[in-house]
Amino acid sequence: MKMRRLFLFIPVLLLFVFAEAQNTQKGKLTLAVVSDQQQPLENATVEVLRKKDSILVKAGITDQAGIAEIENIKLGDYLLKISMVNYTSTYSYFSLTAQQADITLPKITLQPKTTQLDGVTVTGRKPFIQKLIDRIVVNVDNSIVSSGSTAMDVLERSPGVTVGQNDVISMAGKAGVIIMINGKIVPMTGEELGNYLRSLPSTVIERIDLITNPSARYDAAGNAGIIDIRMKKDQRLGFNGTFTANYGMGYYPKTGAGNTFNYRSKKVNLFGNLNYNYSNNFNNLITRRDFFENGIHQGAYDQDNMIRRYINSTGARVGAD
Repeated sequence: MKMRRLFLFIPVLLLFVFAEAQNTQKGKLTLAVVSDQQQPLENATVEVLRKKDSILVKAGITDQAGIAEIENIKLGDYLLKISMVNYTSTYSYFSLTAQQADITLPKITLQPKTTQLDGVTVTGRKPFIQKLIDRIVVNVDNSIVSSGSTAMDVLERSPGVTVGQNDVISMAGKAGVIIMINGKIVPMTGEELGNYLRSLPSTVIERIDLITNPSARYDAAGNAGIIDIRMKKDQRLGFNGTFTANYGMGYYPKTGAGNTFNYRSKKVNLFGNLNYNYSNNFNNLITRRDFFENGIHQGAYDQDNMIRRYINSTGARVGAD
């Protein structure tokens, strides 16, 4: 009797494992970006936005051949935005399904901007993603896509960065990435590091440097890559401060608030911040599988998974130069 129950239990267990694998299945997007002269465009920014609300899911950047590959995208419907300095932004739609999880889009052509000048006004604004000689820079400060997010949220959307199970962060497919704050190694790993990054609001971050090939000036242990999170510091003389607050509502609410202060003289700089972050995240994964044999429906299996992650944290930081 026990052996019979065991044989009945094994197929059910395998069915649960297979259904869970389907829930976590992710896809890959490949596309080529060219100019109106059909020349490859390097350093074009590719943003994958959720179709229903235009929230940024993942970002990428084209290489010398004008190719961008974006991996670990959950199955679903998306809006694609391709932009580059001096070119008009282009939009497109695509879908990832279980039957077609790895897709390659036709070439996307960017048209140069044509404007008639009545006068000249020079303004400076850094793009969300910059590709430099030795690193990719994600400019978090003043970015609308990072508003109300945490450091972990920004990393998950950054090009080449993947956050796996147990909050293992990898870059360009390599695990063992070193995390730094202002050039200093964070002495945390795994879930502890993940909780810290989720408690760090994006409002206190100036930029994130993604260094895939560290030079000799970095520790050899960082050969898998280095992620350097640069915090905000005010360069103006005297006393300066800011206060920020945010609120978002999904299935549950999330909110945060924080302030920064900075006192700078010609010889001394004092700085710090205090932040509060509350988040009640909810994820509902629904799967239905129908089983057929010789075209005849044999049965169905429904699975409804609900995952909640609750964060309620306060953080402070002070320093001096």
